[in-house]
Order: sequence, then structure tokens, then C-alpha cells
Amino acid sequence: MDLEFKVIGMAYAICAGILFLGVVPYYAVKYLGPGKVPPPSRGRVPVSGFGLPDIVGVSLLFGFYTGLFQLSRLEAADPEPAGADGLVVGLIVSILIQVLQIVFVLMMLVRRVNLVEAFGLRWRATWWKVIYAPAVVLVMWAFMAVLDRAGYNAWLSQFVEGDGIQESVKLLQETTDPTVFILMGVVACIGAPLAEEVVFRGYIYTMVKRMAGLPLAVILSGLLFGAVHMNLVALLPLTVLGIILALSYEYTGSLWAPIAIHFCFNALTVAVQTLLKFNPEWIEELEKNAGFIPLW
Repeated sequence: MDLEFKVIGMAYAICAGILFLGVVPYYAVKYLGPGKVPPPSRGRVPVSGFGLPDIVGVSLLFGFYTGLFQLSRLEAADPEPAGADGLVVGLIVSILIQVLQIVFVLMMLVRRVNLVEAFGLRWRATWWKVIYAPAVVLVMWAFMAVLDRAGYNAWLSQFVEGDGIQESVKLLQETTDPTVFILMGVVACIGAPLAEEVVFRGYIYTMVKRMAGLPLAVILSGLLFGAVHMNLVALLPLTVLGIILALSYEYTGSLWAPIAIHFCFNALTVAVQTLLKFNPEWIEELEKNAGFIPLW
């Protein structure tokens, strides 16, 4: 467990170093000051309106996720099993946090950015851009299956305590409380796709793209997305997923695309875990692969 947190902590440190020691100083030196003009936007995700205030916004979000990371380290050092009531309260708090993240981003941008245009939210013009989401999820699952067959999961599991399965997946597998199960579905299939796509793609990705260009924005937002889920086995797959989500946003120019992919990814995971719950005879063959499928 200690090694797991060290590796994830290194991922956080890399993101922080790139962002605060690289991206921000680079932008300040090269583009701020009399006679200096920021670079024109490239790609389909507009960056107009993003700027210095968003350094503060992204810093606060980064501090929030770092705080969650430190809290998870403390909980791992002294775990206390939560009862059904504690799980319900915890899941309700998770939903509230997801809502507050969206509200925070909207408050940071609303006076400077046309959010409908910036996020490409006009459904009539963008509905077709979400239809490939299931195919993207299948490709992602194939990638994770290749990692497992190659021994990647088994190799990493020897460095972590337990079985390497995310706590959220364990909760889905083990809970018998219908309220907990329903709230898990809301958090995973509604809250996470909306909140995380607004934060990571709509805000962090676009801010970094504004200051340092598209390639670095894709990589940085993907790595940070993988790190915040705080699971060593899932770090690489989720980083790749984060990169794919950023590319889908850039390719379509609409936040509906990564939201749809994220929804399908999580909903399929919930469906698989539900099937396993009611068909325990499948677990022996499928548990290893399905257990490493992260929720959000």
C-alpha cells in the first residue's frame, strides 16, 4: 500500500511540476506583457475567455484532489469499516461534491465564457458525435484485457495490499443494501461523467491548452485523471482513458462526446458487476478481469 501511494503521489507531483513550474511560467513569460499576444486557438475546442483567473481555479481544484489523496492515505493507514448508514451518507456526500465541482467551474467561467458555445452543448448540432461512444469503450476494454493477459495486473498486484480492486467496485460486488446500490449507480453513471468531464476536459484541459498547446494539455489532463482515482492497477488504464476522452472532446468540439464515453464506460461496469452479483458462478472466470474495470 505504501508503494501504491508513492507512485500515485509521484503522478500528482509530475502534474504539479508540469503545471506550476512549466505551463504557468511559460505562458507568463512568453505571452503576458505589452505587445504580446496569446497564440491562436487550434483544434475544435475553443479557448477564448480562458486565462489568468483560471490558474487560481485549477490550483484550487488541484489542491482539492491532493487533499482527497492525503485523506485516503490516512484512511488506508487506519481503516474503519462503515455500516450501511455510513455508506449512504458517504455516497450522498459524493453526489454533493460532484454537484459543487460543476458549480465551481461554472462560477469561474460564466462571466467570461459562453458556456454553451465553449463546451459545444448544442444538442441538435452535436447529438451524432456521441454515437461512437460504445465502440470507444469496447476498444478501451480490449486494451485492459491485453494488459491483463500480458501479466500487467498480476505484476502490479504484488506491490499493493489486497487484490488491487478499486473500493468502489468492491462495494458494488459486496453490498446487499438497495439504497447503497442505487446511490452507487447515480454516483458512477450520472455524477461522475458530468462532474469529471466538466472539470477535467471542460476546464483543466482547456486551460492548459490555452497556455501550452494541445499535446501537453491532452497528456497532463489524462495523467491527472488517472491519478485522482488513487488505484495503482488502474493508473495506466485510466490515464489512457483520460487521454482518449480529451481527444474525443477535441475531435468533436463537444463535451457531450467524452460525457457519453464516460457514461458508457461506467454503466457497463455497473452492469457487469450486477450480473456477477446475481450469477456468482461466473465470478471464478470473470472476477479477475472485471474487478480491474474502474468506475470513475
